[in-house]
Amino acid sequence: MDNKNSNNKILLIITILSLTLQTGCSSLGKSLGFGTAVGAGTGAILGGIIDPSKKGKYRTRNVIIGAGVGALAGGLTSAAIYESNEKDKKIAYLRGKEAQRKSIQSKAPPALQQPKVEAIWVESKIAGNRYIEGHFEYIITEPTRWEAP
Repeated sequence: MDNKNSNNKILLIITILSLTLQTGCSSLGKSLGFGTAVGAGTGAILGGIIDPSKKGKYRTRNVIIGAGVGALAGGLTSAAIYESNEKDKKIAYLRGKEAQRKSIQSKAPPALQQPKVEAIWVESKIAGNRYIEGHFEYIITEPTRWEAP
């Protein structure tokens, strides 16, 4: 009977540990699953060491309680760390976006060179029944260009 009871205890421990390790697919990502698994493993080990009483009578109970408490503590701790990391990422993103905005506003576009323009005087003339008074005509010989920095 003692052998069967020992096998049941081992099966129970393996079941708890495997269920704890499956939380690695949780929505908070790997951090929550890893934290829960480490907490459960550490709690199970500490539960097995702490006061098993006469002939290890309460060892299985201690391992189960330790694994449960460790899993909760590890899960809560890793969730808190995850939230802190996400908050830090968001703050860094917003600071970077603000710095980029300030950088864009402070930069002036490169200067433009003035175009080259020639002025030609056209003499007064009579064309048919029209009189065209003398005037200047302006011709752009070189268009504007970006100035090298």
